[in-house]
Amino acid sequence: MSKDFSKLYQFLQDESVLTIATNDEKGAWSAPVLYAADTTISPFALYFLSSPNSRHIKSLPHDGVVSASIYSDYTGNWQSICGAQMSGAISVVSDEQKPYVENLYFARFPEIKGLIDSPQGDQEQRIGAAFGKSFFYRVEPRFVRFTNNGDSFAGRTEWHF
Repeated sequence: MSKDFSKLYQFLQDESVLTIATNDEKGAWSAPVLYAADTTISPFALYFLSSPNSRHIKSLPHDGVVSASIYSDYTGNWQSICGAQMSGAISVVSDEQKPYVENLYFARFPEIKGLIDSPQGDQEQRIGAAFGKSFFYRVEPRFVRFTNNGDSFAGRTEWHF
């Protein structure tokens, strides 16, 4: 198990979509969300904005532990396959943490802040209003498998936290 997080941290900063997998009475479900990574804390945290009424939030297990993944776009070259699979606990960001998380998230996605603060047209007003009623959530990793074929075929590094 490597203690070097540098390639994983760079990957987390380069990508933007986290897919969260949950399960409920209707069956298995996955949902893509935009995330911002905080790599200043150990090991790291991922933050996303979501409605408390969304299926992926309503179906969180009691302990909040889910599986999730992040992958880069495939460019037609097997060496470009790169991604992170993880399990981690999702929790609502506290009021105390919220200003920090808002700054981090909206610095990464200023267009979302624009939808909330200055929507242009009816559709953006509806989207902005939905985001405005959403909450920030934190993903705290418990296990991460980072695959980077640029290092070697099926090159994997794993961490347990």
